[in-house]
Amino acid sequence: MKKTITTLIFLLLIISCEKDDICTTPNADTSHLVIRFYDYLNQSTPKEVTNLLIVGVDNTLSYGIESTRDSIAIPLRILENNTSFRLIKDYAIDDNGTPTDSSDDFATGNEDIIVLNYDNEELFISKACGFKNIFNNVNFGFNSDADNWILSSNVVNTKIKNEDNAHIHIFH
Repeated sequence: MKKTITTLIFLLLIISCEKDDICTTPNADTSHLVIRFYDYLNQSTPKEVTNLLIVGVDNTLSYGIESTRDSIAIPLRILENNTSFRLIKDYAIDDNGTPTDSSDDFATGNEDIIVLNYDNEELFISKACGFKNIFNNVNFGFNSDADNWILSSNVVNTKIKNEDNAHIHIFH
């Protein structure tokens, strides 16, 4: 009798178990905004931005600290319909002539602020993968100042659903 009850419990446990849910779907994550930088005078030629620092406006997250690159992939806010970033070209820390005293250090570089507006759409992928966000009707702009390093821009793709190609081209 004990053997029959043990076998019955064992069979019920096996039948009630689910297979492991593992997300194997490609592009199941929310995609980043991909920006590609180009030469303003020869707009088909990619051009690196030297010592680029990317900082989110209204947060302290930094991306690409002191890196030189011709493209970036940065996240957009999923709980809002806009995101802004400070893009600082030629970023460096000036120690103010006192290398052992960091209290008087200050950042140098040319800062431009980019602003993105979009419609946020949640898309259910699967039970294992959950939801992914797609950004539609992407609109891009940058704040104008006396010393812009960003000279113009072009929205190449107004829908961000993957990171296969650039969504925005910035000319400098």
